[in-house]
Amino acid sequence: MALKSVRQRRMQANYLDIGTAEAENFVLMGTGFTDLNEEPGAQTSSKRYVNDASTSKGITGYEWQAPYTADQIRSEEAIAYICEIGELLKTGADAETDYVIVDLDQKESAENTYHARKFHVAIEVASFGNEDGEMNCEGNLLGIGDVVEGTFNTSTKKFTAKGDTPS
Repeated sequence: MALKSVRQRRMQANYLDIGTAEAENFVLMGTGFTDLNEEPGAQTSSKRYVNDASTSKGITGYEWQAPYTADQIRSEEAIAYICEIGELLKTGADAETDYVIVDLDQKESAENTYHARKFHVAIEVASFGNEDGEMNCEGNLLGIGDVVEGTFNTSTKKFTAKGDTPS
């Protein structure tokens, strides 16, 4: 029997929009990030009916977040953007942006284009830590609203929602 291959973390690229309301600017969250995971956080409900001995459960929503840990490499634009939010104690819309997860193992028909999901997120900076004299930052990307499925072109750094025409 052949061994099954497990999907490698490097097959998923993460991009953060550090641009303005007028012009998006997606940058790669790669170098410097030592941990970046996805937690869908399914919310459930349950009910037991009179004719059943067991409870029936269902999914009612999601409390999506993506915990991160990053070394403070300020030349990395995504890290500088995140650190500024925490250092200046930004709130509300000033601490929100778009985040895209790109599946590099799911190529689409157009060149350099892959399946992707876009989330609007609030950036929570929970701590600035010290790891053997090197500074890091930790927190969560907190989901706002529903995920948007689409494609992402890794050359142009443009997200296209499913059903939209690429610009």
